[in-house]
Amino acid sequence: MKLFRLLALSVLATLTFVSCSEDAPVGDPSLGSINPDVYVAIGNSLTAGYQSGALFEEAQLFSYPNIIAQQIGTPDFVQPLIPYPGTGELLVLRQLTPTPVITVGEANVAAAKNATHPAPYHNLGIPGAVMADAIDESDIQQRAEERGNPFYPIIMRDQEAFGKSLVAQAIKLQPTLLTFWLGNNDVFVYAGSGGVRGTDQTGRLPTDPQNFEFYLATALDLIKANLPETEVLIGNIPDVTANPLFNTVPRKVPNPFDQTQLLSIHFVTSDNQVRTVQEGDYVLLSAQSALATGAGLVDSVPLPSQYVLDANEVQIAQDAVDAFNAAINRQAADHGYTVVDMHALMNQLNNGGISIAGETYTSDYISGGVFSLDGVHIMQRGNVIVANTFIEAMNRAYGANIRLAATNDVPGFPAPTGVGKRPAGPVWDIGMRFPAVDIGRLVTF
Repeated sequence: MKLFRLLALSVLATLTFVSCSEDAPVGDPSLGSINPDVYVAIGNSLTAGYQSGALFEEAQLFSYPNIIAQQIGTPDFVQPLIPYPGTGELLVLRQLTPTPVITVGEANVAAAKNATHPAPYHNLGIPGAVMADAIDESDIQQRAEERGNPFYPIIMRDQEAFGKSLVAQAIKLQPTLLTFWLGNNDVFVYAGSGGVRGTDQTGRLPTDPQNFEFYLATALDLIKANLPETEVLIGNIPDVTANPLFNTVPRKVPNPFDQTQLLSIHFVTSDNQVRTVQEGDYVLLSAQSALATGAGLVDSVPLPSQYVLDANEVQIAQDAVDAFNAAINRQAADHGYTVVDMHALMNQLNNGGISIAGETYTSDYISGGVFSLDGVHIMQRGNVIVANTFIEAMNRAYGANIRLAATNDVPGFPAPTGVGKRPAGPVWDIGMRFPAVDIGRLVTF
C-alpha cells in the first residue's frame, strides 16, 4: 500500500489541529481583528501543498493554508483535491533503514476530483507560478502548453467565470483574510537549474527586480482597491540555498574504489571553464545520478553546469533575493499589509534548526523532518511550522491570540528506532545508490 496514503489516512479523523499544551497561547484564545469567514491563499507549489515531486490529496490536506484555515476556524476552505498519485512524478520512501530506498512514479496529470466546484478555489497555489502570474490574464491553456506546466488549468479553470488572473479569482471570493506568498520561483528557477535557466526576459537570470516590483505593486493595488477591509499577509523570499537541494551533496565525495579517500568534484562553470568545486559552490541534489555514473570524478568528464551553483551564481541569486525582499517590504508598507519573514524561518532551519515539543527540525535531507523527498518542497510537519509562522505574524499584527498547530499531530517520516528518533548520519548518497531517482526532473516551486 502507498506510504503517503497510509500516513494520511491515519490522521484524517483529526484534521482539526489541536496544539499541545506548550503551544497554547497565554490567556484566552482570540482572533483579534481577524475575520476568518473567507480565507484565500495565493502562492506557488509551497502554498498548494506540493511535495515529493507531485501534488496529491493526501499532501494537500496538510498544506499550510489548510492548517491556517483549521486553526482560525474558517468554515469553508476549498482546495483542488487531486487523487493519488496526483499530478507530477511522485517520489515514495519505500525503506528508511538501514539504507533509504526511494522510488519515482511515472509522470502523471490528473484532474481535481472537485473540478466542478462552482467558484474559484480558496487555495490558489499554482506550482511553478512566478510573480507575474499574479496579474497575468493570458489564456491558461496556452500558458500550460508554453511552459510545460499543467497546473494553470487545474487550479484556475474557467477564466471567464472566475477571473482571468490569480488576483482576480481571489477578489471574486471576497476574502476577509488573504495570504500572498509568491516570488520564490523568480529566483529559484535560476538557482535550481544551476544557473542555466531563468525567469527574466533573456531566460537566463532571475526576474529583473524592477519588473518583480511592478508585478507585485500591481497585484497589491488591485487587492487594496477591491478588498479595502481585508487583512493581508505577504510571505517574503527565503535564501534559495537554505534547503536540501543545495546542502546535501558534499563538495568532495568518496572514491568508489576506496571509500577512505575523498575525491574533488569537477564541473563546468557558468563561464564555461572546468574547475573543482570549492567553498562557496553548491553541488545540487540533482547531481547524484550523474555522479553515480562517474561524471565529475575526473576533469576530463566534468559535471555539466546545471548540477552546480557556483559562487558567482550564488551571488546573483542572493542579490535577487535581497532585491525582491526589499520590494516586498516597500510594497507591504505602502499598502498597510503584514510581512511574514519566511527568509528568517528558513535560515533558522538551516542553522541549527527549531526545537518543538522535544523534536529538532532542520533543513537536513530526510532527517530534518521539514523537507520532502524532492529536497525542495516541505512536507506535513514543515507545513505546520510555516502555518504557525503565519499565525504568529497574525497574533502580532492583529491583536490576536490564535492557538498554534502541533507538529506532532501530523505525519512525518516513520521513526527508524522509536518515536521521536530520526536517522543519523549523512544520507546524501541516496541517488548514487539508487540512480534511477533523478530528483532534478522533479524540482519546481
